[in-house]
Amino acid sequence: MYNSIYIFGLGMMGASLASSIKRKKLAKKIFAYDTDVSSLKYAKNKKIINNFDSDDFKYLSESDFIIICVPMSAYKKIFTIINKHKSPNAIITDIGSTKENIIAIAESTLSNNSDCFIGSHPLTGKETSKIISYEENLFDKAVVLMTPTRKKNKALINKVSKFWKSLKCQVKSISPQLHDLVLSETSHLPHLVSFALVNIILNTKSIKNIKDYTGGGFRDFARLAHSDGRMWNDICRTNEKNIISSINLLIKELGSIKKIIKNNDNSLHQYLNGIKTKLDKK
Repeated sequence: MYNSIYIFGLGMMGASLASSIKRKKLAKKIFAYDTDVSSLKYAKNKKIINNFDSDDFKYLSESDFIIICVPMSAYKKIFTIINKHKSPNAIITDIGSTKENIIAIAESTLSNNSDCFIGSHPLTGKETSKIISYEENLFDKAVVLMTPTRKKNKALINKVSKFWKSLKCQVKSISPQLHDLVLSETSHLPHLVSFALVNIILNTKSIKNIKDYTGGGFRDFARLAHSDGRMWNDICRTNEKNIISSINLLIKELGSIKKIIKNNDNSLHQYLNGIKTKLDKK
């Protein structure tokens, strides 16, 4: 058990994490900071956290374990605050969706404290970012991708891994570079495709009230497009190269499908069943 855990950012993810930490009794006290004071007051009233910081960050200096749950565009500011106020032995991790860029910011901003930071990415979440949507079991059985660099010592890696495992998460290690490549295809691209498809459908002027003619398939696919725009702007800015490469792969694949359809033969059936067979084997 930690004496105190500190969470930067009390949106849906940060509040869910705080709630899970409390439920699992991993810390004697949980402190937080957020630019939205109403979120902090809500969390304290719900007893998700014990207390919250103002700009003096007195609770931050008392904390053993720090978790960053803010939009990635705010990381540099948060790292600067941590560098100034953290206790010497405090461990730092995060829940951000991209890693190479964040690690570079940590190394340039945290100065001597950069050795205390290990990147983490829990593969869980919801479309909404509001604190009122928090779930205390959101992290149960979630896969967490840890992204230590070669410079990190094993003791620190083990401590961060132990924290996530204490929340009943499945921990896997992956390089920051491979993380950003894989997530560009498995998460970032699907979200952007959802945004694009929904935009096409909603802008179809030839059919009035087109949403009235959609079913479960559209709703399942459109669910991703309810995600927070600021968050996805940050993800695209910090993983630009990989995401553009993934978009190009999709364009190429759609071109192949278009060509098969135009040929008007049975090859589309073979193409689609081939994909299904590969997916079923996994």
